[in-house]
Formats: sequence, C-alpha cells, structure tokens
Amino acid sequence: MPAPSPATVETVLHHIDAGLDASRARLFDLLRIPSISAQPAHAADCQRAADWVREQLAGLGFTVAVRPTPGHPVVVAQHPGPAGYTGPHVLFYGHYDVQPVDPLALWQTPPFEPQFVDGPHGKRFVARGAVDDKGQSMMFMEALRASTTTKCTARMRSSSSAASTRRCARTQGF
Repeated sequence: MPAPSPATVETVLHHIDAGLDASRARLFDLLRIPSISAQPAHAADCQRAADWVREQLAGLGFTVAVRPTPGHPVVVAQHPGPAGYTGPHVLFYGHYDVQPVDPLALWQTPPFEPQFVDGPHGKRFVARGAVDDKGQSMMFMEALRASTTTKCTARMRSSSSAASTRRCARTQGF
C-alpha cells in the first residue's frame, strides 16, 4: 500500500488544526458522561456512553451496532474501506467506561467536568477517563473524521469495538 502524498497529509493535518475546538468539545461531551461500569447506579450512563460512541461512528460512515452483554453493552462498528480494497483489516479497540472517582477529595475539580489546564509539561485535559481511555478513543474517531471530511479517506478496511466489560469482567463472570 503506497504512503499518502505529503499534500494529502498536509490537508488532513490542516483540517485537524482548524477543527480543534470542535474536537475538544466532542471529547468533553464524552468525558461528561459518568460511565462508571463498576457501580450499578451508573448502568444508564454506560448505555448513554455506548449510544454516544455509536452516533459518532455512524456519522463517520461506519455500520454500527450496540450489542448487549451480561454486563454493559459493547459497540461494534465496521467500515469496508474504499471500493475494491483488499488490504489489511485494522481493528481499533477502546473502552468508554471509567473507574470510580473515589476518593473524591483528591480531585481538584469535579471529575466529570472536563478542564483544559496548565500542567508541568504544557496544557492538558483533566477529567475522569481523559487518559484512560476516552481520550485515546476520541483520537481515533477524530483522525477518521478529518480523513473522511477532507475526502482523503484512509485506505483501509476497519472495525472498531468500544466496550466496558474489561472493568467489570470478574463481577460479570467473564
């Protein structure tokens, strides 16, 4: 598979830079969902997070399903890639759930009210799930959004899975 041209890469990177505020807003929308899979009181939040991820992937042209499991739902999405594509099939995996926030007293800001703050190495996002794993999942979705929007479609067939069961596997009998 040939590498994309420098002009193609530049087009996608320009789109990412131009859309940074919108990308950050989508990330913050996901971070505001308290999808704590280990706490039964947040089961509806886990469903809401799964539905949110489904909507994002569907908007990017994926065929998406939210499938029930003995624990929380899993989001499964597939994209065939360009017509006639016969190359590798790439799987992207992430999870939309988070760990409990306790002890709450150690948080400098409310855990589900994302902040963009100065850190020791520059600006950073602070919220429960920002670095494990909602942030990484959004990075994948935003890269696909830039590729799709600029018509510089990634030359790959891909599937995506977003789950929460890794957090509660022991309690669900996995």
